[in-house]
Amino acid sequence: MTNSKNLMITVGAVMLLVIVVLYAIMSFSPHLQKSKGYDIIAPCPEKMLDLTVWRCQGYFDQLNNPMIFYKDGQWSLEDAETINTPIRFTDANECRNISPREVEYTPDVIIDGQNISFDVLVSNLMSKDLAEVPYTVETRIETKTSSWDGSYPQPESIVAEEKRVLYNFSNGEIREVRVHARLAVPLENRTLKELVVIIPSTEVKAADGSTVFQETRSEGDLMVFIQSPDAIIQDPTPIRTQRPLTDVPGAPAWVESDRLTVQAFLENPDAIVVYARNESGPVGDYHIYRTDDGEFYVNDQSGRVERAGFYESVQPTKKIVISQDLAESIARSYAVEKYSEFSTRNMQMMESKLLDHGDMGKEYSFTWHEQVFGVSTGNYVHISIEPEKGEVLAYLSRDRAAPAIQAPKITKEQAIDKAEKYFMDIYSFSTSEGLETSATSAVVPFLQNRVVWIVELHIDLPRGDHRGGQVYVDAETGDVLNFNPCQ
Repeated sequence: MTNSKNLMITVGAVMLLVIVVLYAIMSFSPHLQKSKGYDIIAPCPEKMLDLTVWRCQGYFDQLNNPMIFYKDGQWSLEDAETINTPIRFTDANECRNISPREVEYTPDVIIDGQNISFDVLVSNLMSKDLAEVPYTVETRIETKTSSWDGSYPQPESIVAEEKRVLYNFSNGEIREVRVHARLAVPLENRTLKELVVIIPSTEVKAADGSTVFQETRSEGDLMVFIQSPDAIIQDPTPIRTQRPLTDVPGAPAWVESDRLTVQAFLENPDAIVVYARNESGPVGDYHIYRTDDGEFYVNDQSGRVERAGFYESVQPTKKIVISQDLAESIARSYAVEKYSEFSTRNMQMMESKLLDHGDMGKEYSFTWHEQVFGVSTGNYVHISIEPEKGEVLAYLSRDRAAPAIQAPKITKEQAIDKAEKYFMDIYSFSTSEGLETSATSAVVPFLQNRVVWIVELHIDLPRGDHRGGQVYVDAETGDVLNFNPCQ
């Protein structure tokens, strides 16, 4: 879809509103897929929910950046046919949020005068019948300050509130609920952010007369951008966040040594480096520091900066001025400078592409893996480059002593054959026709640093459905060690 000088409403793809229990999901956003003329398959959410509302933002590209044009007091929805393509939720991959069945619904996004309405799916998985589920629909409005300003309007910006109730909601029932809101009218040459927030009560009434209390109040929302005719938002010069001049209380003794490490990484001995916190994860333990440039992760064992995000000093951009080849040259030079013995180790390019994040800008993405006998050791370098000026946006790396690696006894072809059979057995496929495969060998830390073949599989099915995933095949024995289904 193209941008418009008239009214634009950005609605994310079908998303998830938790009515009873909302867990923070600390992960990358799922990849979106766009399909015109086909049903779209919904991935299941990652967390167990008791009562769920499936709504129009967060997962499906058919609703990513649809536009509503505003002119002379009139609103119109562009490409309504694609936006309102039927969506099927499935119980594939052990999705626990719906019962073992397929559920199909259409968002039915409609603009009627100044009103917008759409359907949501509400599912009751509380193992009991509910008599009343009160909820509130709030509308909040704030001015959009820049093209990448996607922050949500805060509660103090509320302009409308409506109380509603779901009645006689049976255990296991999935019900369509219509949500209505009024569209704000933007001033001339202004763009607004409008947020429709659905807030369930923390107290619901069960059919047996008992009251069910929830520990926390959760909410879901629908974000839209409303643009007046000919509005152009100038991206401001980034404002650097004022950093504290002292470390957090109780900073450990090794902070001074780490501070010198970050200053050396930045090649700026005068940089103010502030200790923020520690983090532990599957790839190691880190001491985290902040500067006027961004955030830096010092590995607890190696004492090296392994991650750097320059989000304070480098602004997002949608402009592409430098070529991908020039961006790769910049990234490679940075890797040679920052990663130990990058030039003398067998670092193989694994990814080289341009990523488009919409209003959040674009970036070139480059990744190298260290390989021995064609096996990735687990050590890598990833660098993101801003495509207008060629500045480094992010640096991520891993540099560990690799285990002793021998050439795989199982060939790539044998691993693919083994993975295909395993994959077809799981999904009860009678033929491999149309099945796409690829394989790479690597040391996998969560499999006790074994050398494995990671076989990627994907097959398109009728009605826009698909199956796929990663099968991990032991490169020594040929045994299947793990299967990671994709959504």
